[in-house]
Formats: sequence, C-alpha cells, structure tokens
Amino acid sequence: MEEIAFTTRGSSSTRMEAIECYRQSEYLCDVVIISEDGQRFPAHRLVLASASQFFDRMFRGSFVESKKTEVTIQNVDGALIKMLIDYAYKGEAICPAAVENVLSLYEASHYVQFAALFSMCSTWLKDHVNASNCLSMAMIADRHDDSDLRRVADCISAVNISLLSESEAFLCLSVEQLSRIIAQDDLGVKSEDDVLTVVQKWVMHDEVPRRDHVRSLSKFIRFPLIDFEETNDVLSDLDLVSSYHSSDGSYQHRVGCDGVLLIAGGVQRNVVRENKERYAMSRQARIYNSNSDTWYAFPSLAVGTSMHRIATSGGVLYSLGGDYECDFHQFWETYYPTKVVQRYDDERRQWLDDVEPMSCPRRGNEIVSCDSYIYGMSLEERPEGAMCEVFDQETKRWIAVSSPAKSLTRDYILSALDNNKVFAIGSSLDEQLGYMKYDTVEDRWCESNMTFSFSPDFFSDSFWASALVQPSSCYFASTGDRIYVHNNRKCAMIFDSVNAFSFVKDFFPFTSCSGLAYDVDSKRMYMFGDNQVAIYEERASKWDLRPFDGEFLRKFSCAVVDRKLMNFV
Repeated sequence: MEEIAFTTRGSSSTRMEAIECYRQSEYLCDVVIISEDGQRFPAHRLVLASASQFFDRMFRGSFVESKKTEVTIQNVDGALIKMLIDYAYKGEAICPAAVENVLSLYEASHYVQFAALFSMCSTWLKDHVNASNCLSMAMIADRHDDSDLRRVADCISAVNISLLSESEAFLCLSVEQLSRIIAQDDLGVKSEDDVLTVVQKWVMHDEVPRRDHVRSLSKFIRFPLIDFEETNDVLSDLDLVSSYHSSDGSYQHRVGCDGVLLIAGGVQRNVVRENKERYAMSRQARIYNSNSDTWYAFPSLAVGTSMHRIATSGGVLYSLGGDYECDFHQFWETYYPTKVVQRYDDERRQWLDDVEPMSCPRRGNEIVSCDSYIYGMSLEERPEGAMCEVFDQETKRWIAVSSPAKSLTRDYILSALDNNKVFAIGSSLDEQLGYMKYDTVEDRWCESNMTFSFSPDFFSDSFWASALVQPSSCYFASTGDRIYVHNNRKCAMIFDSVNAFSFVKDFFPFTSCSGLAYDVDSKRMYMFGDNQVAIYEERASKWDLRPFDGEFLRKFSCAVVDRKLMNFV
C-alpha cells in the first residue's frame, strides 16, 4: 500500500531545544554528573547515552552506575564536563581557541567516547601542530591511537629534526616515534650523515637500554648516501660499520631541507563593478612537491593580489604589495598597486593583513628580501622623490633608509646577491642597461656608470631589447651569485656577482613566462609557461618539463620558501 510521510522540517532541532530547556530547569533530569573537582550537572540519561558509547554502556549495562542517580567522572574537570554535556544537547561545544584547551577537550571526549567531538578536535589540532609542540602532539596521538594526528605531528617533527634534536623532548622519544621520524623522505637534514648524528644523540642520552635498539633504527638509515670517511667514528661508536657495507637501503636523497615552491594570487577572472569591467584578483595559493610532481592547496591570501612579492624576514613569511585591482580597456589594462603587507601565521595556518603597510603602493619588482630584511625601493622619478624603506622585524614597522642621489629613469627590477647588496637593474633614457647598488651595511646607494648596450646582431627586435627589464613583462630570480632575467624570449640576461651583464641564447624552455623562482638549497630553477612548469637542474644543466593545470596563468607570484616557515604537511 502506498505510504505518505507527514514531516515538520527542523522538528528534531526544535525538540532538542526543548530538551535543553528541560535541562536548564532540571525538568525530568534523571542523573547528576559530578566532575573531578566536585561540580554538579543535572542531565537526562537518554541524551547522554545517545551521544556517547561510554554513557550508553554505563546506563543500560550491569555497571553499578546504571542504578545511581549521581555519577562521578574521574579525571575530567567541571569546565570540560560542561562542554561535553553542552555538545550532547546542542551539538556544539564552545572551547577557547588555544592548543592546550582543545587538547584537554580532545582527551576528555576520547575518555567519555564522544566520537564526533573527538574527531573535530583532532582536525583542529592537526591544523595547529608546529615545531614547538609536534613531539608532544605525536605522543598524545599515540596514546589515543589517532593515526591522522600522529602522521601530521611526525611530518612536522621530521622537517624540524635538526632543531628538535637539541631538545629534551627529543631525547625522551620512544624508539617507535624516532623510527617513524627518521624513516621519512622529508627529513630536515642536509645530508644522510646528519641522520647518524641524530641517532647517536638519542642513544647516548640513555645508552645502556638504547644500545639494543640501534640495529632496528639502522633500517631507516640510507647507508649508501653516507660519507664513510666523515662518519667513521659515529658508525664505529654505534657498531654499524658492517651495516654500511652490507646495506641494500634506498638511494633516494632526503628532501627535508629543500625549499617548497609556493604560488599565490594572480588575476582570476573578469568581473563588472561600477559599470566597468575589471579583473578580479585571486587569493588562492598552492605548493608544489617536485619529487612526487604533486600540487597541494595552501591557505589563501588574506587579500587578493597579483605581481606581489613573497619574501621572508625574521622567520616569518610575507606577501607584500602588488596589484589589487585592474581596469580593462579596449586595448589595454590599467593595474592599481597596493601598499598592503600580509603575513602567514604558521600556528593558525592562515594569512593575516595585520602588518603595518608600506609607505606607498609598490609592485613586487620594487621589493626585495636581503639578509633577513625586506627593502622597499621606489627609485623612478616622481614629484615627491625616491621613497626607500626597510621593514624592521623587531618593531614590525617600516623605517626610511637612504635614497639615491639620482635614480634610474625607466622601469627597473630589484634583486639581491649574497654579498649583502641590493641591486636595481634597469634601462636609461638612451636605452642602455645599467644598475645601481645599495649597500645594506653602510645604508647608501652607490651610483654606477657601467652600462651595457644592446647588440644589434644579438637582438633583431630592438623594441624587445629596450624593454628587457620592464617590470610589467619581466620575470627574474636570484641564485645568490647571479640574477636571471626573462622577458618573453628564450634567452636569459644574467647579472653576476662581479656586476657584469651577459646573455645566454636559448636558455629558457619557452618564450611565454608567467613565473620564475630559484631554490638555493637544491639548486633548482622553476619556470612557468605554456601550461607547463619547467624545472632546471643546475647540476645536470637541463630542463625537465611537467604539465601545469593553468589555473594561475596570469600574473601570479611564486617563490621557493623554507618549509619550516610554512608549517605545512
């Protein structure tokens, strides 16, 4: 026979609100939950049993509590009991957003078997694991058999192993936890020799019992990658010389010290606002693992920008300036720069725009990071004169620095080399290439008379030659001793540590470039273009082309960032 259902949408929620009112007035409450510190909470057995296997078994099983009207919960204080009961009635537990508070709720919800609440706490904690709490977080995850939280904590521990190995918490690790850490590819060591040193530190902290674990730990050491002559004493001390000769371990290098390629922002799509067609700026961000050729989502920027500068200072990741709006005309686009400064909060894993902005709007080509400082240099001719400043990491303020006696008269780029010098490279009125040098130690600009004339037999397109360093179409990256510049041709302009310009024909793999970045540690250059990402292995002197989905095709910013600053798994 056909059936018809009569329902009232939201009736379940309405009933729970009524039951919550019953609890508040203690109407029909049939049990009192007593916390460890003696606080009393009247409640309904049915509601608690429906939310928790712990209470379900307690109230309808053979336990003595099933007959009692008052039940004491050991090891859980009143504040946590209130959160748990609130969650049972309202589906919501209000907890202060601090790791120690959420950890307490996490452990309490596990103890009384509030499975859904435990899972939500675990998810929040995974997003708040960092170098200062990763070891203890992994121990807590072990205690509660939480494999997801343990995985994240172990990954953060592995990346920060060099720093953590100096801590007391590291020396107290179990052999199981240490094994999980040193087994990972993303291990923050410069070479496999460092893995031996880490193991030796751990063993020597409690030598007698831990000597028995050396053989089991040796399974995770990649002996073929070890410099035997340099580590002979450590190998002998750990009685692992024979393991070195007989090992069949992996030859894959650890990548924990390699930087992470981050791309963020860019021009997203066309929108119509105030009767004008504009380009919307994207807030999206991604990171790239070149070893697995995998892209991962990363927390979005607080403010959508394009052609900004991603830089680090004082162990903090920043996104500075760039374009925040664009007008689209029939034949051209007009971009409007911003002076906003965004910082990445690695504990909260989100971008914030709570930093003092720059003194004037700047695009990424006017900003450079050098020797843990960030410099903003506006050198072109303007009525108010040049505006140069440096970001003071301690005070979180921008401080004016020396301005040049004269400036480059055309577009320019700012980059830095390892000798603590900031260089402004641009073209002059007579279309010659020149540079200015800022001495960061002496706080002064050194004017240079050196210029480079474009060779007509090298460039058949004189217009492109004269526009070589226009920021609107130029991409550049510093390797420490060289600055590579690209402007929609396959050749590279190089400015080196002896302040000389040179050109290399057919260096880049494609003419249309949309991003350029360099990883100093792995000596890799990344280039985006033609829906591909190309990776240049300096040791092999060749490019490796890989597909790129093209979502960030226009004016995004990219940089290679120390993974320790990103706190990302």
